[in-house]
Amino acid sequence: MNNEEKKQQLYKKELVMTVLIALMFFVMCYTVFIFVLFPGLKGGYILGFPTHYAITLFFGWIGMIIATFIYTQVANKFDEEMEELAVESSEKSGSDEEGGQ
Repeated sequence: MNNEEKKQQLYKKELVMTVLIALMFFVMCYTVFIFVLFPGLKGGYILGFPTHYAITLFFGWIGMIIATFIYTQVANKFDEEMEELAVESSEKSGSDEEGGQ
């Protein structure tokens, strides 16, 4: 696989990763709308808080912290792959310049 194909593959991976994390953040941030759509779910209590407060708090704060941590791990691996491609490209172009002289 040449560098151009690797580059295209990494860009597609980045696009998919960005779309998935955006959807996950959207779903976790707006869990309160579940209780607007289904008001019957508001009846219970979790740790003394009404269900719609506790679930929104859990997903909105704690869930986002966990999701952000997971995203940073995945993004760091992706950045390492991009750096490897950049190093390979620079080494290849450097050897082409040396060979051409």
